[in-house]
Amino acid sequence: MNDTLIQSFLAIATEGGFNRAAEKIYISQPNLSRNIARLEKELGTKLFDRSQKQTVLTKSGTIYFSAFQKMISCMEQAREQVQRMEHGGRELIHIGYVRDWNLSDFIRPVLRRLHTEYPELRVSMEACSIPELSSRLSLGQLDLIFTLKEKADSIFGAETKTVDRVPEEILYSEEYFGKGKRKVSPKDFSEAAFLVLGDDMEEDRIRYVRDLGIAYGFVPDIQVMHNMESIFLNVESGLGVTVCHSWIRVSAGRHIRSCRLGHTAEIGIAWKRETENVPLQVLLKCMDRMQNMGESEFQGGIAV
Repeated sequence: MNDTLIQSFLAIATEGGFNRAAEKIYISQPNLSRNIARLEKELGTKLFDRSQKQTVLTKSGTIYFSAFQKMISCMEQAREQVQRMEHGGRELIHIGYVRDWNLSDFIRPVLRRLHTEYPELRVSMEACSIPELSSRLSLGQLDLIFTLKEKADSIFGAETKTVDRVPEEILYSEEYFGKGKRKVSPKDFSEAAFLVLGDDMEEDRIRYVRDLGIAYGFVPDIQVMHNMESIFLNVESGLGVTVCHSWIRVSAGRHIRSCRLGHTAEIGIAWKRETENVPLQVLLKCMDRMQNMGESEFQGGIAV
């Protein structure tokens, strides 16, 4: 058995149904059902009673639910002890963030102050997909994650906070309209190919761009691409446009221009509720102080 099977089981048990659990951990219901069937086969017992309107744990399921919760708690404690041992007794905080985001402008001043006040603390940062961030936070593999605030709020058992609100923009090439056009509005992109990233969030991105186009009076031509590098190369070459905001790491050159939209995106952080991770609490307090003092300038970015 693996972490995905355990997370699927715990999500259904806490949410009381397959539909809500699938939404919480960002997988399809058929995949969730297959995960439970596989786990039940490995354990040799039925975990859920599905004969009622609401999915409930069987007696065996109740025992395993308690056991898995204890196992995750023990693994978190063991991981922290090993990390302290391997880092000379110093505490280590694991931070996750969305792949292709530029976290450095936000986190550098925070870490600078943290290292000054608490030099014994160490921080590790790792890029993941949005569903991976939710899963790994729930399983205790990450202590703190940076993600879209709406996604942070949907994570079961997590505390969340908004750290930034940034304007969204349409990125396009200076060649797209020719050098004569100076002022651009969203309506000018009615004939453009809107490039979106094809990953676990693909359906959300397509829905967002479609709604955006309709709001400005057109149905956008949406094309899915496999990575951000391809998106930016096509945008810079005048072959399409993309919607993003300033937390995204724009791997494009000086020929990219932007058209600001009338919306903002909320960047949030999430951590496990009632955590006993003291180093994490120190980091959160450090972030609070810096925000209150206005020492952090948030200039990063996300792709929609």
